[in-house]
Amino acid sequence: MDKKIGKPKASATNIFSLRFINTDSVIQQFANAVHRDMGINVAPIADGEIHRVNDPKGRRHNANCWYLLHLDNGPAGAYGNWRTGTQFTWCAYQKEARSPGDRLQLDAALQRTRQQRHTQRQFAQEQAKLKAKAMWESALPATVYHPYLAQKSVPALNVRELGGWLLVPLYDTSGELVNIQRIDLNGNKRFLKDGRITGCFGLVGAPALPQSGRLYIAEGWATAATIQGQTRSPVAAAMNCGNLKPVALALQGAFPDLELIVAADNDHRTPGNPGITKATEAAQIVGGGVVWPQRCGDDCACTDFNDVANCRRANQ
Repeated sequence: MDKKIGKPKASATNIFSLRFINTDSVIQQFANAVHRDMGINVAPIADGEIHRVNDPKGRRHNANCWYLLHLDNGPAGAYGNWRTGTQFTWCAYQKEARSPGDRLQLDAALQRTRQQRHTQRQFAQEQAKLKAKAMWESALPATVYHPYLAQKSVPALNVRELGGWLLVPLYDTSGELVNIQRIDLNGNKRFLKDGRITGCFGLVGAPALPQSGRLYIAEGWATAATIQGQTRSPVAAAMNCGNLKPVALALQGAFPDLELIVAADNDHRTPGNPGITKATEAAQIVGGGVVWPQRCGDDCACTDFNDVANCRRANQ
C-alpha cells in the first residue's frame, strides 16, 4: 500500500527558512527604519556587508553613518552613527522569536562593523598625522602680523604660517604631532579631516610637556597664549570645552606629578554656562583646580581670558 506523503510541518527552528521572503518589501522596511531612527534616506544593499552613508547633520561627504543588511535565514540588520556612537539593530519579524543562530549571525556582523570601523579610523588618523607633519615642516614661523594674532593681541608662540593659514599644532601626551588646526585670515578654524582631537592639545609656553609643576588647560589657543603671558606657566589648549576632560585625564595619566589647573571660558550668556560646567567636571575628575575670568560689567560680552585682556586694554 502506498504511503500518503503529507506537507512537512514548519518548526520554530526553521520558520525563517520556510517563510517566503518578499525581498523588496524587507529592504523597504529596513530603509523605513533607518529613516525613522536616523533621518537618513538609503537604498539598502542587502549583502551583509558594511556600507557607509552620510550623516545629514554633518558636512558634505562625511560618511559618518553606516548600515548592514542580510537576508539569510531571518532578514536582519543594523545601522548607526560612528561620530555619535548611536547604534540600532533591526529584524524583519520583530514579533517572532529569533533563533540563537539568528542572534549570533547579527552579533558577528556587528563585531565586523566595529572592527572595520576601528581599522578605518586608525588608517585615516595615520594619514592625517602624516599630512599634519608635512604641512608643519613646509610652513614658516608665524609673525604677530597675521590678522588673527593681531586681532587677539597675542604673540606667535609655537605657531606657523602656510599660504595665509595660521597653523596650530596638536600633540598627544607622547609629544607626537597628530593634527593641525588651521586658522584663516578671518579667524575661521578647521582641523585636518580624520585627524585626532580627543585627548590632544596645543602647547604654549614650553617646547615639551613638563614632568611636574603647574600646567594650565584652556579651551582655545589664543586664550592659552593669553594665560601663558599672564602666568608664565605652560598652557595646554584643548581646542573646545568638550575636550577639557579628555585632555586632563590624558595629562594626569602620563604625568601624575603635574598640578593641573583648568582655565574655563565664562559662558555667562549661554544657559548652563558650558564653559565653567565642563571645566569644573574636568578639574574634579583629576583633582585639579579651576579658574575663570570675571565679567567686565553688567553688559559684558567677554567670555574668555583673551576677551577680558583685550577689553581692559581697550578701556585703559
